[in-house]
Amino acid sequence: MPALRSLALPIAVAASMLGVLSACPARPTNFPDRGPVAAAQAEWCAALARLHRAGNSWEHMSACKAAYPTSSPTYLRAMTSCFSRRMEAAAESSPDRDQIILECNDEVAVNLNPDEPTAKPVIESRCARMLRCENVPVAVCKDAFSKLESAQRVMFTTIYNAGGRYEIIDCLDNASCTDNEEAGRQACYKPTSDELLWFPE
Repeated sequence: MPALRSLALPIAVAASMLGVLSACPARPTNFPDRGPVAAAQAEWCAALARLHRAGNSWEHMSACKAAYPTSSPTYLRAMTSCFSRRMEAAAESSPDRDQIILECNDEVAVNLNPDEPTAKPVIESRCARMLRCENVPVAVCKDAFSKLESAQRVMFTTIYNAGGRYEIIDCLDNASCTDNEEAGRQACYKPTSDELLWFPE
């Protein structure tokens, strides 16, 4: 089956600095950024095809274009550029794909805007959960979040598209509190972070 690449590890590292999924209703499908996400995914697929020395005849092209990642269009386009550039530069030395993805994630995250309006509902849900489960005042939560590095705030919010943010918010709002709330919050991100990037297995 096709695979979507996880960035759970860097997100978990960021989560530790702030310091399970419940049954959900039917997931909406008509998100406003669906078209831009599909267009960015098509660019990602074309880049993968070029790296495999193929074009539209690449055997995985249809599956790739049919996949719908959880990444925002801006994040996905930036990752497409970085991943292609680094893989091509390292082509003669058997590049470590996973390492390049992590390096690109770092490069891309520092250049994305953590303060886009789309980030606000995610932050609101994070802080509402911390109030509900840990008695952390919302103002304290928001202040702590604002003091994270820009790239860390991005990894919690704006690397995801509307569908991804919906899933995260739904879990933060509805999943039961746990004995380890850092892990509980991270569990709300993992399914979505696992689907940021598509690769054939």
